[in-house]
Amino acid sequence: MDKSAMLKRLDEAIAEARGWATNGWTMTFGRNAVRIGSLPDARAQSDRFVNRQEALAYWRSVAEAGEETAVQGEKAKAALERGDLRMAEGAVYFAMLVEKRLNKPNSTWEPLLTGLRALAA
Repeated sequence: MDKSAMLKRLDEAIAEARGWATNGWTMTFGRNAVRIGSLPDARAQSDRFVNRQEALAYWRSVAEAGEETAVQGEKAKAALERGDLRMAEGAVYFAMLVEKRLNKPNSTWEPLLTGLRALAA
């Protein structure tokens, strides 16, 4: 993969990370395993739903993590444009660590880290 392809993938990952809470993924809450797959879904739950606050807290933390990783992605992109592969790799590595604490089924940042390491080799 070349530098321009990596920059394009970084742009895509940044946009994807910023949309994690809105686009969501399969998550269930409560003893009845109620599926609440995004922040908009959590906000739409009735105040009488016992696990509404848990779902809101989870999806708000996903939104914060998505923004945090997007910022790291922007740092990686700027570093790559300057030719600083080590700084780019560090930023993507940090984004990957933040993403891992989520219960997310697919990784946004890990494939980019692999690509950056291949680019540096």
